[in-house]
Amino acid sequence: MSLLRARLVTAFFLFLFGALFLRLFYWQVLSSGKLSAAAEDQHFYSLTIPARRGEIKSADGFPLAADKNDYLFYVNLSQFTADKSQVADQLATILSADVPLISTGSSEIAPADRETFRSETRKKMAADLLSKFNVKTGIWVNLAHFISEDLKTKIENLHVSGLGFEPEPSRDYPEASMAAHLLGFVGFDVMGNPKGYFGLEGFYERDLAGRSGEVRMEKDAFGRPLAIGRETRLDKQDGRDLVTTIDRSVQRFVEADLSKGIKDWKASGGLAIVMDPKTGAVLADASFPQYDPANFSYYPTKLYKNPAIADLFEPGSIFKPLIMAAAINENKLTPNTTCDECSGPRKIGEYYIHTFDDKYHPNETMTDVLINSDNTGMSFVGEKLGFDKLYAYLQKYGFGQKTGIDLQEEEGGQLRPKADYYEIDKATLTFGQGIGVSAMQMMKAWSALANNGRMSTPHLVSEIIDGNRTIKLNWPQSEQIVSPAAAKMVTEMLTRVARESPEHFPIDREKSLTDYKIAAKSGTAQIAVGGKYIDTGYNASLMGYFPADNPQFLVIVKLNQPEVRIWGSDTAGPVFAAIARDLLYYYGISP
Repeated sequence: MSLLRARLVTAFFLFLFGALFLRLFYWQVLSSGKLSAAAEDQHFYSLTIPARRGEIKSADGFPLAADKNDYLFYVNLSQFTADKSQVADQLATILSADVPLISTGSSEIAPADRETFRSETRKKMAADLLSKFNVKTGIWVNLAHFISEDLKTKIENLHVSGLGFEPEPSRDYPEASMAAHLLGFVGFDVMGNPKGYFGLEGFYERDLAGRSGEVRMEKDAFGRPLAIGRETRLDKQDGRDLVTTIDRSVQRFVEADLSKGIKDWKASGGLAIVMDPKTGAVLADASFPQYDPANFSYYPTKLYKNPAIADLFEPGSIFKPLIMAAAINENKLTPNTTCDECSGPRKIGEYYIHTFDDKYHPNETMTDVLINSDNTGMSFVGEKLGFDKLYAYLQKYGFGQKTGIDLQEEEGGQLRPKADYYEIDKATLTFGQGIGVSAMQMMKAWSALANNGRMSTPHLVSEIIDGNRTIKLNWPQSEQIVSPAAAKMVTEMLTRVARESPEHFPIDREKSLTDYKIAAKSGTAQIAVGGKYIDTGYNASLMGYFPADNPQFLVIVKLNQPEVRIWGSDTAGPVFAAIARDLLYYYGISP
């Protein structure tokens, strides 16, 4: 019996020792880091020193995005004794007056609806504020971010105890919504820290954000800094500034010309890009509907992405010069080669290829194929080139790949695997159907025509300024896509297209351009949704570069579903002409 008792006592102490050992192991080994951190927090006071976010500047050094000092608006519920409903209504009246009226570029909220909009906004704000005043947990409740000095003064004039403000740096966009899709905006990440999203703010987040500093000081039991205590300091590192290729004046008149075109032709939206085809420097990129990056939260999230790089479309006839250049480069034909299969619709398998107007031109030259925008002639060009070569050139032009532009959210396009193309698909591909491209991809591909056969990389930032150091960015050009001779031939063909095509680019309508040599091609393409073409409209586009003998500007204009007229020459054409006129006048380029 005594032996059993001894064993039980021994087992009990062994169990107790083991439990004690495991507990000590847990606290001293597994939880040592957590406990050390807790001790540090109790023993030290930390102060974060926010870094200045880098500026985004236009080519002339004017800030397009910069930091400003705003305020975080909060309520201390332990000191808040006023009538909650009354204060919520008063604050909502002040705050709702600062909510922007949303413009889409083609229309603005109607005057008759403005009071209704303000009233509904005020009611929603009042209800939200009242719910925050009635929270059961916590004492400090944030009411609004980025309150301006003016709004802060108006709220302070209410003399309500418990309402307070803390300095909060925010992002300022001096040009308001101009170039919004290029700039992006600054929001908050999941930890509540500011972070850039979309455009340049998102792409260059690491450069712009910098690194916050920190001061850690030893404190006493009451949280007061010790005069002779330890102190460690990590200096802040301010963000880098970006110098862009954007010319503010060009961006401004491009947006104005595009907005007018959208309204004139009752389009649902549109875009326009101006680029130097030799360097790839983007001078302007305008898109509508647009948003205000300083007030992005008031706008639908679908507006945040830049349509120039994120929206895919079938290019239609603006695709034809690229296929023609490939065939000429492969010596399969010349500008004067005649099409002996263009006297009527061309049958391919069970399908027929027609011209856009059902007019046919027997024995037309390849130049005439572009002038007449002849789909039957382009299917002839595709057969001469051969599909293997055609597909290889599409890859060389960069379709199905990202352009490499320094903007967040770029799409790579839609180019099916070569084996997935049927004979009819091979034919329609020659005139820009059955492929999904972005406007920026078209700009990169067309730069080969305007730049002696070499593509340039579209880009927005030319320099990064890091303190006293300036970093110049070198953006690469591609290998030779087509020969300089082939590029020159296509340029000459396109200058005739601009002046002679039945649905030609409207030089005659813009008399100030008649003495300039412009290479251009329009396009009108069906809109595919879910693998089927819709019946509710077309994409109208026009691309061109000038002066054709020494191109300095490459321009694309695309209007979405214009209602008045569907043809690219009739709708996108006048917008292109207005932009070309303004560019030539602004830069002082003589005829």
